Amino acid sequence: MKIKYLGSAAYDAIPAPFCCCETCRRSRQAGGKNIRTRTQALVDEDLLIDFNSDTVSHFLQYNIDTLQIQHCLITHNHSDHLYVPDMLIPQYSREAVKVMYYAAESGYKEIQKGIEETPLMSKFAHAYCVEPYKPFYCGKYRVLPLPANHDPQASPVFYAIEKDEKRLLYAHDTGVFFEDVYEALRKFGRFDLVSLDCTGALQPDYRNGHMCVSTNLEVIEKLKKIKVVDEHTILVINHFSHNGAATYDDLVENVPKNWIVGYDGLTLEF
Repeated sequence: MKIKYLGSAAYDAIPAPFCCCETCRRSRQAGGKNIRTRTQALVDEDLLIDFNSDTVSHFLQYNIDTLQIQHCLITHNHSDHLYVPDMLIPQYSREAVKVMYYAAESGYKEIQKGIEETPLMSKFAHAYCVEPYKPFYCGKYRVLPLPANHDPQASPVFYAIEKDEKRLLYAHDTGVFFEDVYEALRKFGRFDLVSLDCTGALQPDYRNGHMCVSTNLEVIEKLKKIKVVDEHTILVINHFSHNGAATYDDLVENVPKNWIVGYDGLTLEF
């Protein structure tokens, strides 16, 4: 299995537009991995995670073969994760591949509304409503949606994903996990890669809505206790805000050496 991080920031990106905070200023000066667009990922060329307003630019920047993308998992309906207007672009094409979009209630309703109001889109898109704790299959992937500790109005979920006995946990836009989630993860099995929300970066105690380094540590320890994370699991932190007061370089210097700090373009195979 392979994951490519197309973007690695929260809604406001880094550096944020019109912002003169120290983190944005230093990120502009340093460039490279310190420059972040909104979080999105691609798994094995055919499974997209989230469809935000940076999607078109991500596809162009990384030369993504969009004809291979068959499925898209949506975590919730905030615009930095779901931007329906750009989903409707295929209506202007005579030929396009059909994509299945999977989202919990709020996101599903937005996608379905876009399809229904754009008659041609029924040829190119289909929406499927997911429910927390109810696994489903999309192509070769077995997917378990889990309730996220985030804005409840957005029907937030995160995803455990399995393919060919490899397992990925993609847990962004969530605070520390609800207790029931750990039992569901234990039943799902050991993970080869765990990707955690770190919006608060080095700030203290981002616990509800988002996480930070200190709460990432807390969640990882619980995952170790239920034996779904071990010394061979790849640990990634991702989804950063300038309000976390840390550049990419700051994070690399201040997190455990076995953690990977996410950045735009990071590609991992496992």
